[in-house]
Amino acid sequence: MTDLRTRITASRAMGLLAALAALVALFSALSAVEFSTGAVHQPYFLTLDNAVEVGGSCAINLILGVGMTLVIIAGGIDLSVGRLMALALVVQVVVTNAAGSLAAGLAAGLAAGMAVGLANGLLAVRFGIPSFIVTLGTMMISRGGAMLVAGGKSIGCAVHAPLAVQRFMPIAVALAAAAVGQVLLAKTIFGRHVFAVGGSLEAARLCGIRTARVRVLTFLASGLCAGLAGFIYWCRNGLGDPLAGDGYELYAIAAVIVGGTSLSGGRGSVLGTLLGALIMGVLQNGLNIMLVQPHWQYIIIGSVLTATVLADRLKSSEPPL
Repeated sequence: MTDLRTRITASRAMGLLAALAALVALFSALSAVEFSTGAVHQPYFLTLDNAVEVGGSCAINLILGVGMTLVIIAGGIDLSVGRLMALALVVQVVVTNAAGSLAAGLAAGLAAGMAVGLANGLLAVRFGIPSFIVTLGTMMISRGGAMLVAGGKSIGCAVHAPLAVQRFMPIAVALAAAAVGQVLLAKTIFGRHVFAVGGSLEAARLCGIRTARVRVLTFLASGLCAGLAGFIYWCRNGLGDPLAGDGYELYAIAAVIVGGTSLSGGRGSVLGTLLGALIMGVLQNGLNIMLVQPHWQYIIIGSVLTATVLADRLKSSEPPL
C-alpha cells in the first residue's frame, strides 16, 4: 500500500509539474512579444526579479495552504485563515510597537493565531458544530477583532525589515513550513492518523485513534500557519493592515485543491499544495504581466479551480494517496 501511495503521489506531482512548466513557457513566450509592433525582446517573466516576486507572492498562500491541507485531509474546512492572518498581523505590530521587540510581537501574533485555531477545533469537535459554520463565525470575529486592535486603520511598525528580508525571508519561511508539513504528514504517526480520520472517522475511532485530538490539532496547526502568514505579510509590507487577509482563505483552498487534496478528506499532500500554490502564483503573475483585467483574472482562476474539482470528482474511484 505504501509503494502504491508513493507511485500515485509521484504521478500527481509529475502532472502538476507539467502544468506548471506549461504555464511558465506560455507566459514567457507571451511576455517576450510586443503585440502592437510584433517585436520580440527578452521576456520579463523569466527574470530573477520576477521569480522572487512570484515566490514572495506565493509564500502567504503556501503557508496558509499547509495548515489548510491538514484540516481538509482530516475532513474539515477552515474559512477563518485569511482574517485570522490579519488579526495576528495587527497583534504582532501593536505588541512590537509597545514592547520595542519584534520577537515579542511575533510571539504574540503566533499565539493569537493558535488561540483562534484551538477555538475552531474545540467548537467543531467537542460541540459537534460543522467546521464550515464555526470558521465562518470566527472569520467574522477575527475581522472585527483586527479592526478593533488596529483602531480601524493600517498602523506602521517601529521595526522595519531590511530589503533582503523583504525579498527572501517569505520564500525561505514558506519552504520551511511546507517541508515541516510534508514530513509531519508523510513520516509521523500523527500524519497517518490524520489520513485515517479523514478516510473514515468511525473506522479510525474503532482502531483506537483519538480522533477528537487529531482533528483539534489540525485546526491548531492551521491557526499557527495563519499567525506565521501574518509575519510574512509584515516582512513584505511592513504594515499592520486589518484588511490584509481579505479573500486569502479562498486562494489557500484553491491551492490545496489544485494540488490534489480531496475535499472529502483522506487524500492529499503538502507537496501537492506547494505545487498548487506555485501554479496559482504563476497564473496570477502572468495574467498581471499581460495586463489582463481583474474581472477576467477571477473568471480564469475560478475556471481552473472548478475544472480541477471536476477532475478530482471524476477520478474519485482511484485509490487514495
